[in-house]
Parts: sequence; structure tokens; C-alpha cells
Amino acid sequence: MDCVYVDAMLGWLARMLRILFGISAVYKTELEDSELVTTECLVITRDRELFRRRRGPTILLATEDHVKWIAAFLRLGLKPFEKSACPLCGGQLLEVPCTEAEKAVGHRVLSHVCWRCSSCGRYYWVGSHWRRLLQLVQDAEKTVIQCRGIG
Repeated sequence: MDCVYVDAMLGWLARMLRILFGISAVYKTELEDSELVTTECLVITRDRELFRRRRGPTILLATEDHVKWIAAFLRLGLKPFEKSACPLCGGQLLEVPCTEAEKAVGHRVLSHVCWRCSSCGRYYWVGSHWRRLLQLVQDAEKTVIQCRGIG
């Protein structure tokens, strides 16, 4: 998935696609529907009218359930955390010493693994947000299993 756009209602999903799967999803609140209608990139939307007008590859998210959104990408065979990217800009995450992250953010980082985005310079580490991401993935994996009728 080299070229992915998400519509203005799906900023959360764009960030999740970047951090979980390394997909550089383009998300801009000022993107016009006319731009999304004509692009040859994959477009992910909740807008039924946009979905009807599109000619290229499009995914219509018919539910508001975020777990089901992530489950849909797991069903495509994508592996979470294999190619994580910065959730804000999509830049490459580079592992750095946590002491570097502590100096940059100005407080103690209670983690043994830290990353810095090569594009925007933001720091990340394993913390409460990380645990919530893991829970999201686990819930999505359960949903995939239930959809297959195995559980």
C-alpha cells in the first residue's frame, strides 16, 4: 500500500496505520472530496457519497468500531509493529538510547526501548500509550478469529 489517503473524518486511523503497519497514510483536513475522487491511490472513507463517486480503489468503513477497522487490516495479512512509522508524520522510527529521549522531553522515561522520528524528531517509548496499542491489536486479533468462526 504505497499510496493511501484517508478522509478528514479518519485522522485517528491515519495515525494507527502509520504506527501499527508503517503505512504512510495521507491525512489532511483540508483535502477536498474532488481531490479524493480523482486520485488513483487507495482512499479509505466513512463518506458513502464519496465512496459512490470514486472510480479507484476505495474502502468504505461502515462501522464506527475502531477495533473492527484494525481487524480489517489484520485480515489483509499486515503484521502490526513490523514496519512502524511516526504516527504524526510517517517518518522512519530509529531506536535511540532512552537517555537521549529523557534529555529531549525533559523528564524521566521509564522504558528500556526508545525511538526518534528521523523526519520530525519526536520521541517515542514503551509506556501507557504502547500498552493501549497492544490491547487494541489483541482485541482486533480476537475479532479476526471470531469472524473466521474459530472462537
